[in-house]
Amino acid sequence: MDTHNAFPTTIYILGTDRDIGKTVTCIGIMAKLLTPEYGYAKEDIAYMKPVGQETLTVVNGAGASIQVDKDAVLITSLLELPTYGYDQISPVVWQGGLTSRCIDDGAKGDPVAIQQAFMERIWASFLQVSQGKRLVILEGTGQPGVGSVAGISNGDVINMLRARGVPVYVIMVSEGGIGSTIDQIFPYLMALDHIGTRVDGLLINGVLVDKLDKIRHYLTTYYEHNMPVLYGERLKQPLPPIVGFVPTVPELRYPTLRLIAETFATQPDSGIEVIAPEDFEAAACQLVHNLKVINLVYGYEPYVNPGDAVVVGVNANDITLAMLLLHKRLIRRKGVGLAGLILSCKSAGGLSPQVRDLLADENLPTIAVNYDSADVIMRVDNLRVKIQPYDLIKRDLIIQTFREHLVLNLDLAKAAAPARG
Repeated sequence: MDTHNAFPTTIYILGTDRDIGKTVTCIGIMAKLLTPEYGYAKEDIAYMKPVGQETLTVVNGAGASIQVDKDAVLITSLLELPTYGYDQISPVVWQGGLTSRCIDDGAKGDPVAIQQAFMERIWASFLQVSQGKRLVILEGTGQPGVGSVAGISNGDVINMLRARGVPVYVIMVSEGGIGSTIDQIFPYLMALDHIGTRVDGLLINGVLVDKLDKIRHYLTTYYEHNMPVLYGERLKQPLPPIVGFVPTVPELRYPTLRLIAETFATQPDSGIEVIAPEDFEAAACQLVHNLKVINLVYGYEPYVNPGDAVVVGVNANDITLAMLLLHKRLIRRKGVGLAGLILSCKSAGGLSPQVRDLLADENLPTIAVNYDSADVIMRVDNLRVKIQPYDLIKRDLIIQTFREHLVLNLDLAKAAAPARG
């Protein structure tokens, strides 16, 4: 059978840890493939996350609410990819209680039967998702061992697909460094090799720009010369090349006022109120570069820059008005105003009707919360910032970075070759 004709090329993205950049890498690879250099169209590419952990509730084609992996929603929304439905894109969701249930059921019966049931679900979804596509992107979950409690770790899924004739090209993503990167990759590379899973490329993500050349030199030297000498004879699979060194994108760490508001809304004591504008969700997507507390009516301008969000006490009507005027001046002078305004100590009251009306008439995203200014700063500092389906600014930054720095040499013959067991 010609496996190239039977199934589309499939890129499987692994990571050495959670939050290592797998989702960002999926976005970047798709963006790279959509360039004239590669000639793919959106209709040619499918995305799937075989095993997911963090979920969102969506409505499927039958009108029923289902839990699906949040990254499946994120990527298909951000890139506007056509889908077969989220229940196909996210076939297995690892929810609370499933771990203990798999262990208990496996101990009483046959663990392999449990594994095969999951694998058949993944396979059926893959057949649906890949139909009529030139390429499929599969995103792994967590680190490579996640899912092993049921025999559906990343390596297990890759081996299953390859055994059924799917040409799978595996990229392992790790954080940019030298010794720390080598240490992160080593145990997973060895473990995957032990179960017969070939890794076809390493992607070094989040490299500090001023260390890019140094890290490229030392990692390339290690993986091309040192590691083959030290461990080559012990490995069944060929050592993977490095397919790219992607510099860090600092803006990915920045929240938006929309994300801050959504997070506060999940906290019962926040008392959050959206003051302005009417279309807050669309207006509050500018990146918040810094969060600053202002308690001056005058002399604050040198300390506030475009893209900052400002925290002001709800009683300080003069300062709130001054921030609104500053927002207008920044737009006139620099083309970008404040990212938002947070009014603290809402329960104390004190926002005058006149200032509220002025805020409502402008485009400065504004919320009020019960927390005092120090509490607001602490909560935002502790916020876990991940890219959201509405983060179009971050999407464009990812696309620009990966198109410039990623090298994709998709050796289809190698991808289709069976692993050496």
